[in-house]
Amino acid sequence: MILISYPSGGFGNFLYHCLTEFSDRTYKPNNTDFSFNDLGNSHSTKKYVPVYYHDPDNYQLTLPDTDLECLVLCDNGINNDSYQKINKTFPDAVIVRAVIDTAIRPVIYKTCVIKAQNSNAVSETKDQVAEHWTDTDNYAIRENFTLLYHNWPFRWNEDHACVNVHLEQLINNPAKTIHNLIVQTGGKTINLNGLDAVCAEWIRSNAQYFKIYHDWQKIELALDSEQSIDIGDIVDLHDQGYLNYCIERKFHVTIPVYDYRNWFATTKQIQEMIQCLK
Repeated sequence: MILISYPSGGFGNFLYHCLTEFSDRTYKPNNTDFSFNDLGNSHSTKKYVPVYYHDPDNYQLTLPDTDLECLVLCDNGINNDSYQKINKTFPDAVIVRAVIDTAIRPVIYKTCVIKAQNSNAVSETKDQVAEHWTDTDNYAIRENFTLLYHNWPFRWNEDHACVNVHLEQLINNPAKTIHNLIVQTGGKTINLNGLDAVCAEWIRSNAQYFKIYHDWQKIELALDSEQSIDIGDIVDLHDQGYLNYCIERKFHVTIPVYDYRNWFATTKQIQEMIQCLK
């Protein structure tokens, strides 16, 4: 067996679907009805083995009659990246582990909240802000997100006992990452055109989550080259808070959030702020 282990929002169903459909070693149920939903989920992929969800006490394993590798989807949850119980339940299985790279933390935070919890990142944090701030104005909500990333509580680093899939690599080159995963699990890639097509659709369906990752790359390049670009399209308080964290970490500054409660419209404004804080 091959276990697909992932945090909530960590694209486990997508990895499961691709390893099912495009590896020559894996069992293949009828997946003709597969499609991404409006949130970019891959949950419609056919599961023929019960999902192992958050370390259940009584997991009943049932397998199809096949000599091919069977996949088990293991939704660990965002707070649990331990395999103590999993190793007892599946002592001889290969574990494919989704790794949360530092640069894609905001992507996984948003997919966890929006996809897994069916909520909104800003509304989720308002109660927490109300407990620690005198108001819930935008600057306070933004700063709460900044502090989250300075004190990131979720692990999901590499585990050398697993086949690690770095989610940043998956976002940047999904087809190559899936191919490498298939090879690492002892298979050969089949239907390359189909793999390319499903990866292109995955990127399109999940573009809203990937935007913050690409926004920081664009802003960092502009700051490094002292170019002024318009960033007025970044209006999400979560995204602004994450970008403040990136600025603070890169330039070793602390942004006085009340003074900058109206967020930046251009990277020139960020450059001017950094010069004032140095």
